[in-house]
Amino acid sequence: MYRIKIFLVMILAVFSVTFSGKVSQSGTVMQDYQAGEFSHCADLRTATENDNYKLLVYDDTAIFGLQDKKNNYIWWSSPVEDLDETDISPVAVENLKSSAVLRYGEVEGRTDNNFLRSGSPACTAGVADIENGIRIDYDYEKFHFYVDYTLEKDHLKASLKTSGIVEKSGTDIAEEIIIAGSFGAADSTDKGYFVIPDGSGAVINFNNKSGSTYKRRIYGDDLTAVPEKKISVTEQVYLPVYGIVRENNAMLAVASKGDANAFITAEVSRYNTCNFTFVLRNTDTYYMSDERLTVFESGGIDCGDIEILYYPVSGKNLSYVDIAECYRNYLINECGIEPVTKENYSPLYLNFCGGTEKKKSVMGIPFMRKQKLTGYSDAERILKEIDAENVVVSYSDWTDNAIKNKINTTAKPSGTLGGKKDFRKLKDFIDDRNYEFYPSAGNIELYSGLGTVRVSGVYAKVPDYDLAYGMPDNYRKSRYLLSPEKFGKIMSEINKSYSGAGLSGMSAGKITSVLYGSYGKNKITRFRAMENITESLSGMDINILADGANAYTFPYVKHIVNVPLNSSGYDIFDYDVPFYQIVMHGIIPYTSAAVNASPDITDTLLMSAVTGSNLYYDLISSETDILKDTEYSYLYYANADYWTETISEQYNKISPVLKAVSNSTIISYSVENSGHLVTAEYSDGTVITADFSEKTITFNDDIINLR
Repeated sequence: MYRIKIFLVMILAVFSVTFSGKVSQSGTVMQDYQAGEFSHCADLRTATENDNYKLLVYDDTAIFGLQDKKNNYIWWSSPVEDLDETDISPVAVENLKSSAVLRYGEVEGRTDNNFLRSGSPACTAGVADIENGIRIDYDYEKFHFYVDYTLEKDHLKASLKTSGIVEKSGTDIAEEIIIAGSFGAADSTDKGYFVIPDGSGAVINFNNKSGSTYKRRIYGDDLTAVPEKKISVTEQVYLPVYGIVRENNAMLAVASKGDANAFITAEVSRYNTCNFTFVLRNTDTYYMSDERLTVFESGGIDCGDIEILYYPVSGKNLSYVDIAECYRNYLINECGIEPVTKENYSPLYLNFCGGTEKKKSVMGIPFMRKQKLTGYSDAERILKEIDAENVVVSYSDWTDNAIKNKINTTAKPSGTLGGKKDFRKLKDFIDDRNYEFYPSAGNIELYSGLGTVRVSGVYAKVPDYDLAYGMPDNYRKSRYLLSPEKFGKIMSEINKSYSGAGLSGMSAGKITSVLYGSYGKNKITRFRAMENITESLSGMDINILADGANAYTFPYVKHIVNVPLNSSGYDIFDYDVPFYQIVMHGIIPYTSAAVNASPDITDTLLMSAVTGSNLYYDLISSETDILKDTEYSYLYYANADYWTETISEQYNKISPVLKAVSNSTIISYSVENSGHLVTAEYSDGTVITADFSEKTITFNDDIINLR
């Protein structure tokens, strides 16, 4: 009997080593496994492995785990312990158990609030081995599809071919899908946080009791769905990623395909989850007799394939900086983005607004007339008055078509701003100073022609909103969005015209930061629009300055302006982090939002210095009262006469700090003293500290006082 007991103990020990023992939801490996305590263990197997990771799977539930061989930590696709259904709702239980959730619409009933979950009895989920991974086959009564999970050298790849989604009913169509929505889910006892790339970036602590859910579309809202009422001003999600951090283990998730149609969703409750929601078909709504009806995108699914890459990171005391570093390496190694930063390089960025249209009365009859805001000779004068070694100059609305909100493809200077002669003098001055020049060609909002169509079939109008009530101002003429079908042709014409005019750079305007489809006869989805943009930018012979940059434009731009220093500030966020800046510093030079537009200029300068953000200013030569009742009324702060001396002073104080680290990466970032003391360390060893109480910057043992 004694020998039998020893034999059984040895078997249990082998079993414990093979499957890393009992594993809690957080991934912690427990070596005190006892038979019967963990009901799924008998079905757990290793599907595949490489030098770094194992892919584990339960065939009966289609729950899988990614095990890091360095420390045996396991990231589970769903909670593996039995869930207490008295503690959370049945729907939440099904969501947590589901490795796929499909939302579908009923065409005849014009409703779309229907969900199918793989963790419910209504789905049969089968697991099959494939090369380097597994395939999970999902079969519902109305739909069928499969997802492949393959183990790569340093990550796990989840991929879904959308052409393989079978819609068994002609009246029920797939609308959204979530893959591995509970991957890395944390329970109420876990400590850690999610990293969200909202604006500059934000952190959501596990179990923060906010009672909120975060859901934002990557690359911004689809502008064709024009809101009936002006929405709150928020920051954009420029990066198709999120992160999970748990002290010594972290994970980066990248939507490498399908990102044009994805949302990032995060929730903190009994379980904490973060995932991507992929839109398969867009919808629009209208009301009939107070009844909300849904209109679905016509035709088949055209959103491209879906692919998510999961990069585990292990080490001591990990943070969002490690997540950012992992994503930076992905951009360089997998996306082929070559750093364009230079050593000892920190230019001053100035944007001149050329002209606008303003309503004037002639013999009692109102006309829209071109109005000069900054002439070419004015811009030259302002540049002469500013003391800066390097300047990057952008110039918006500098042609007649741009001023009139028409398609602008020719590099023909406006006579209202001084004509060819003054423009040539300005360009020669910029060239003589070795400054960089980026005249804008980025109009996508037009007063007529080539408009984009909503899913409901009507043209997408972009109204001005009444400042008091937030409703569309019917006294102002609405604009139309340029159809993304035309992007390629127009950018080709701009490239030819600018090159012919001897211009080596172009400010691309909003085309690098907005993404929308057109759903008329010639349907262009967001995915196709993104393809059009990247193909257009890749064919340009001139340098591109981006006013905000979505991740897919990174390989094609030389400068990025207007990078936010904060997040949208949602209640679910615990604090902001400069995630975008940590990813991009040392790759592409970027700026903060316009310094002179800031409500607290000193704090903006402090934050810019510590995050490596170059300084950017909007300027006009005219008095700002001329902006009343124009589309540029927001530039009330931009009169150059009040700014030239201040800009010189601010630039010459901050630029030595920025030059010292211009081609270095940020390797650590810390916030102390309730946010009043912020420190960044760069890869060259430089340490920059911003003291928001004393209004000072400490840099190389020098103290720069901004008070």
